[in-house]
Amino acid sequence: MTLNRRTSRAMPVARIAFVLAATGLSACSSSTDPAASAGTGAATPASVEGSMTLAGTVAIGAPMSGATLKVVDADGVVVVSGLTVGADGRYAGVVLTGKAPWTLEACGHAGSDWTCLSSVVQSAGTGNVTPLTDAVLRLAGSASAAGAGTVSDAMRTGLAALLADAGLPADFDFVTGTLDAGSRGGYDRLLDAVGVSVGEDGKSFVQISPRLGSGNLYLESGGTAAGALALDPKASALPLAGLETLFRKLSASLAGASACAAESTGLRRSMAADARLSMGQGEPMVGPDAVAQALCEYFASGDDGQSPMWGSTMVSPKLGRCDFSRAAPVCGVSFALRSPEGEVRAVGAGMGATYTGGAWRFVGDLDVVSIRAEAKMQRDRRVDGPAVVDQYTRALAFEVPALDGLACAKVSQRDAAGTAVTVGFYKRHGSGTPDRLSLWTQDSFSNLRSVDAAVGTTRSTDDSWIALPEGAEGDAVIRNFYRGGRTVQVDLYADAACTAAFQVDGRSRFDVEVAGVPPVWSAMPSLPWPHLTPATASALKDLVLAGSATGSLAAAWTFPRGGLGIDESYVCSERACGGDSPARIGVRTVRPGAASVTIPLVNSSTPLVAEGFRMLTLGGRNAEGSGLQSNFLACPGVAPGQGCQ
Repeated sequence: MTLNRRTSRAMPVARIAFVLAATGLSACSSSTDPAASAGTGAATPASVEGSMTLAGTVAIGAPMSGATLKVVDADGVVVVSGLTVGADGRYAGVVLTGKAPWTLEACGHAGSDWTCLSSVVQSAGTGNVTPLTDAVLRLAGSASAAGAGTVSDAMRTGLAALLADAGLPADFDFVTGTLDAGSRGGYDRLLDAVGVSVGEDGKSFVQISPRLGSGNLYLESGGTAAGALALDPKASALPLAGLETLFRKLSASLAGASACAAESTGLRRSMAADARLSMGQGEPMVGPDAVAQALCEYFASGDDGQSPMWGSTMVSPKLGRCDFSRAAPVCGVSFALRSPEGEVRAVGAGMGATYTGGAWRFVGDLDVVSIRAEAKMQRDRRVDGPAVVDQYTRALAFEVPALDGLACAKVSQRDAAGTAVTVGFYKRHGSGTPDRLSLWTQDSFSNLRSVDAAVGTTRSTDDSWIALPEGAEGDAVIRNFYRGGRTVQVDLYADAACTAAFQVDGRSRFDVEVAGVPPVWSAMPSLPWPHLTPATASALKDLVLAGSATGSLAAAWTFPRGGLGIDESYVCSERACGGDSPARIGVRTVRPGAASVTIPLVNSSTPLVAEGFRMLTLGGRNAEGSGLQSNFLACPGVAPGQGCQ
């Protein structure tokens, strides 16, 4: 869809309150204790050959980038922690001690999203960690061989068509089977072919979306299974291994400005003939020359306009859904860079690659209409009183560009029976020239969506967020995504009544995959929210700063319920704190996996007094791409037990 620019897209604060869902068995962490350092590295020490050693691969279709591994025995004793996983996804040399079974936890980047995955082994040998091993363990509810075996059987039944496409036997073992990360063949092709989501809704569940076909597979702990996956007839001929070749070429162009523009190493050689790229504002770049030039200019300035990205490399891509209905197949791919310092971050969303002329080429925007769909959850926690006060919000955003002549867009999802259900309408607000269509709401005072195209209004320009209320109404939308599939259907119309089709390149209907899905309301508190250390909470409470003065805030946190890829932090002196607001007095990027940051502060002309409002925000994404924003608030001037406003 568009290249990322380093600007805040915070969800509006005045929302209906909400809560979260668990995504990790436990936090992955790096350790500096002797036991951890003894296991660091990828080579098998000669002194332990032939003993109780474990080796394996951590992969998501591509190798998990920048991953570390933790192994824990049946009594909860840490066998090894902070073990570095190789760039090829392999690890080795883990000497198993203690009691079986052993739980494995790996944390790293899946494309640009930070994720933690788990697995379990009953003995030495091979121990792979993948989204499928993680799914099996969550559904089994324990590390018992019997429970995991029953779940594996049910999952293999649901994946039968995809196992056959990957050339794997019907009884393939997800934990011990051969896995060559990044090969895009065998087990690795199977991982490419599925998107795996996990959650809690009374019971643990797993939802699997196909990348190379259609359908939806929903599995619940206890044996409930619904839906099926079908492979597209054209999928078996798609050579996914060539994606690695494409991304190596893209990486070569990042050596410098001359390499980016050169005929032999430049971006132009990797562009599709129909490449197009939206830059966030104005008309998109169209054609291989224009797209290549735009990307080179973007890399030269960086996403903040001041930090060139030369010397970075492309992260091995995470595969998105593939569209086989076009003249040449087009697949979504993650688009992330690893800096020379090792930082991984997304530089674009909604990107695609096409297989044409016997090679993979970069197509830029996945669809000719750059529609973005994402989920976001927010927790506000007051930390300056004797009792914790939490407020939650969950929302979906659908960003539909305000193309000339486009008056309305209808967003629909499928329920468990496959019936289309309207999520919401988007229309033009006012008579100006907005960037996006705005949510059609029940009235101009609330953010409640209207599902009747004839009754409602828009509230403001570029209003894309749909707040999902707590309870049954919001949960119904969430459950449809898990039981009916993670793809929404967007219909475009040329009239405000939403009856006359609006066509772009002969199409008026587009399928859009949602980046993440909020949890049901009861599961909101158990999402992987970071918890501030007592010292940080105290420092935030006591923070004062004279007008125009400078300072800093040292913040540290833990993850009681699994890891989250925090990538941004900022401090605000007022509740309304957009990216350009003078109330945002400190900003610092955070490397995913980190548990602390020192944020430099530069105050506005308004003093921050002892009784005033202050907020520390930690933001990031979970493994599925959902945005999680955790706001820690202090307002000593407000009575204890109340929320900060």
